[in-house]
Amino acid sequence: MADTDDDDPDEAIVVNCPADKTIADWEHETDSGTTTAATENPDYPADEPLVIVAFRDALAGAIHEWQDLDPDTLFEQIVEHEINQYGFPAGRLEQIEPGDLDAEWLDSLAERFTDAGWDVTHKTTELHLTQYDEEYRITADGTVVGEGEYREPLENIVAIER
Repeated sequence: MADTDDDDPDEAIVVNCPADKTIADWEHETDSGTTTAATENPDYPADEPLVIVAFRDALAGAIHEWQDLDPDTLFEQIVEHEINQYGFPAGRLEQIEPGDLDAEWLDSLAERFTDAGWDVTHKTTELHLTQYDEEYRITADGTVVGEGEYREPLENIVAIER
């Protein structure tokens, strides 16, 4: 999931959607004291359904192979590892494919290579590049796959852009 109200959102993983809870029910501490998700989201009705998320980076940093856990076990692990959970109005979140946010930097890279005359196929989480019958693939994590004289220059460009 991604926060539609954030210009630079982090990837969020839904960990709970309590059917009987709204954003008015979600209380949390701030520097100013206890508040609710409804108070912090005045553009949404107080009875908006509550979605509880944890951020992907926090999960990956604390729980080994978290993606392989069933939802109940994942939630238990989140509690056990004291990973922060956040309450959001359902309407504030949008579904994204896993890794989409990590791959956004590829958008400008694809444009750059297209402008330079490369044949570019831009998939969501990777680029396929062809130049003078040499083929390369650049993944969202910055890996350059392919052999040829352009590999090292591509790796240098990726290091700068990423």
